[in-house]
Order: sequence, then C-alpha cells, then structure tokens
Amino acid sequence: MNAAAKKTTETSGKSVPRAIGLHGRVAVLSAMAGGIALGGVLVAAMTLSGRLSGHALFMNATGLFIVGALIGLVHGVVLGYFGRPAGVSPRQAMRDLGLGVLYAVPGVAIAWLTAIWVAMTMIAAYTGRVGPLAAVALGWVSAGIILSVAVVHAWRAVQNAYARWPERTPGTVLAAASFAALLLTFLADRPEIWGLRLRLTETGAVLLAAFLTVWVAGPMVTLALRLARQVPLARPLAGLEPSRSTAADLGIGLLVGLVVGLLAVPFVAPSAAPAVAGTLVIDLGQALVDEVMLRLFVVTGVAWLLLRWHRLSSTEAVVGAIVTATVAQVALYSPGAVAIGFASWTGLAAFLAIAVALPAAVFGLLFWRRGFGSALVADIAALAAIALLA
Repeated sequence: MNAAAKKTTETSGKSVPRAIGLHGRVAVLSAMAGGIALGGVLVAAMTLSGRLSGHALFMNATGLFIVGALIGLVHGVVLGYFGRPAGVSPRQAMRDLGLGVLYAVPGVAIAWLTAIWVAMTMIAAYTGRVGPLAAVALGWVSAGIILSVAVVHAWRAVQNAYARWPERTPGTVLAAASFAALLLTFLADRPEIWGLRLRLTETGAVLLAAFLTVWVAGPMVTLALRLARQVPLARPLAGLEPSRSTAADLGIGLLVGLVVGLLAVPFVAPSAAPAVAGTLVIDLGQALVDEVMLRLFVVTGVAWLLLRWHRLSSTEAVVGAIVTATVAQVALYSPGAVAIGFASWTGLAAFLAIAVALPAAVFGLLFWRRGFGSALVADIAALAAIALLA
C-alpha cells in the first residue's frame, strides 16, 4: 500500500467511526431481541398451544416482529444512554447511539429471518420433513444466542446505570414495591387487553406489571426523587432513608389514617365497600400506587414547576401542588365511584368529598411535613379501617 492510499484509509477511518461502545450494542441487540421475542418465540408458543391459528402465520409473525423490534430499539436506546460506561460523555453516547440505530438495520434483517423460522415451528413439526425441521432448529439456536447476548449486554448497562443513580437505595425500594403492588392488583382483578376483550393470564400479569414498572413507575420515581431535593418539602424521603424521627412520623401517619378512615366509613355505601376497600392486600397495593403517583410524583413535580416558573413562596407552591394532586385523585376515582351506583348525586358527592378528596389532601399534608413513609402508612391505615368497618 502506497503512502497516499494509507493516508486515505486512515482519514476514512477517522471520519467514519465503527465502534459504538456498550451503549450502542445494547440498542442494536435490544431491537433484534425484541423482534425475535415477540415475532418468533411468542408466535411459536401461541401456535403450539392452540391460541393462534396457523393461517396467515407469516404476516402475523412479521407484524409482531416489527412491533417488538421498535419497542426493543426504544428500550435499548434509553437503557444504552443511561447505562453508558463511565467516561463516556452524553454527547458521545448520543453519537454512538445514532450510529447504533444505523447498525440495527442489518441486525434487524438477520433477526427477522431468525424469528420467521422460529415462528414456523408448528408447521415444520406438522410436515415432519428434515429440511424444515433443521431450519427451525437452526432458528431456535440463533434466537437463543441473540437473546442471551442481548441479556448479557443489557445487564452490564443496567449495572452502569444503577451505579450512576444517586437515589438508588430509596428508588430501588419504591420500584420493587410498585412492581409487587401492580402484580398483586393484576392477579386479583385481571384487566382486559384494550380492544381485544382478552383477560390477562398469570404470565401476562407479570409481564404487564414489569412493563409498567420499567416504563412508568421507575421513571416517575427517579424523576420525583431527583426533584424532591430541590423543593421545600420538610423530609420527603422520611421512611425511606434512616432518620431519627422516622418512628414518630410513621406513628402520626397511622393515627391520622385511622381517623380519616373512620370519617369516611359513614359515606361509603355497603354495596360500594368491596369495590373501594377490597382485600387488605389489594388495599396495600392501591395505597402504594397512589402515594408514588400522586404524592411523590405529582406533589413534588408540581411544586418544582411552580417554584421554577412562577413567583410563589415555598408554602404557596407546596399547597398548590397538594391541591393539584387532590384534584387528580378525585378525577381518577370518579369513574369508579359513578359505576358503584349511588342512590343520589348527593351520596356520590359526599363520597368523593369525604372518602377521596379529604384523604388526598390530608395525605398530601403529611407528605409535605412528615415525608413519604408517613403518608403511605396513613393511606394504608385509612383503607384498612374502611375495609374492616364499612
């Protein structure tokens, strides 16, 4: 190679980088794994179990593959960005992820071929021919390799992201508790898949709870914990972090919750009690979800926005945030309250005011002055009192 050619090669290598780092590989492999899992493994499992017809199998597998690949790509880009190795700047990570998206195109094409052969498992078994059976076996081996490599890279990125997370201790506790609460709720009253009139199975409940934890509860907790240190809340993480007054905060929350629950009992119709209170286990999950979503996230986020964009005092901002969370809770509970079927609008209004709005405001005040743990204990105690006495 002469000097000119060597110089051209070196210049080209500098202008077109090939390395995308761990974060870029996570994006590529996640897109491939998502497509294979949804368009290959899921389709094969459903056809073998008789839940999906073999008619138009190719089109169904391809459609699900596209959905899974897109979900996997988005997930991989987000995980890759936050799970980038130490020393990689955010700007460099974005460049590498952009290049990784381009690399994902041929990777997804390979994954599609793998997914199609995996999806054809039932047809190959039905024909019994050596050629299709060998192709399907090769597809399963390839799928196993791709999924395994994707899991390994994703785990490394998760470790990097976790090490970079300042509030990882309380955040992990809240995320794990949110998953448990959502799972208990879905197992006790399995929701229907929107538009399909299909109820979730046990496996579907686990997957939906995990999905909501990763994409809804986890980000909400992360953002709220980050903002909680910038708003004038007395001790927002009391009950999640060691504190001398934690026991007192929890005791006050228990006492206040029992009083709120006793006040709400006369306004809860006997026919409404099972729907409102449910079992104590479901009440625990409901209380946790409400406190994470409405107090930790809404109160903290609204208070931060009011302080940042409006000239309000600290007290005014927090009070405005509590009012916003209270209105949001009433709006969320109103459809269920209407469905209960109160005898009059007066009974419905009394229920919303005493059993929904009043507790929401009280729990918001507890969160402001005594922290998340106190508000959570109060919520659980109120629901338990209603469950036992209504």
